[in-house]
Amino acid sequence: MMLGFIFLSAFSTISKAGGIVFEIYLNNNLLLKQQYNKIISGSPDLHLTAANANDNLRILFSSCGESSKTRSVGIKNENNEVIKKWDFVNSATSDLSMTIPVKEILELQKDKPGTSLRLFYFSPDHFQDGYMLASVQPGKKNTAFLSSGETKYWPVYTAGIFALGALGWVVRKKL
Repeated sequence: MMLGFIFLSAFSTISKAGGIVFEIYLNNNLLLKQQYNKIISGSPDLHLTAANANDNLRILFSSCGESSKTRSVGIKNENNEVIKKWDFVNSATSDLSMTIPVKEILELQKDKPGTSLRLFYFSPDHFQDGYMLASVQPGKKNTAFLSSGETKYWPVYTAGIFALGALGWVVRKKL
């Protein structure tokens, strides 16, 4: 039994080698982080409105721990056609992020209001047809947002649950 435990423990801590990792920011606010096909933070649905017209999307992408030297970000329509593409050359600095003005995406949405567009990463090395990063949803009343599923009020909720438990304990002791 002990030998089985040691064997499982040794192989369960092996880290994942390589894989696709990307992050999408609206200016400096993280909207989506995905690692190894798992969403770590945010939502793959980006809601951009006219309120974001002066903002920028910044994308960081790596495959197998490396970023391609020749890379592009593109928008595809509902027919899977590339309708806009931004090409990026390899940076001489360590910053390999790709920045896209949101107003250019909003202009594409004006042509087909109410339809969602899809954001893709392209590289001639591995992703000639593109790797889907996120969908750009038609504008709503709110601006782009981070939907992490976490709340900053968890201590309040925890305290409330604790108080209810303590109250229940007191009531049981008196009965």
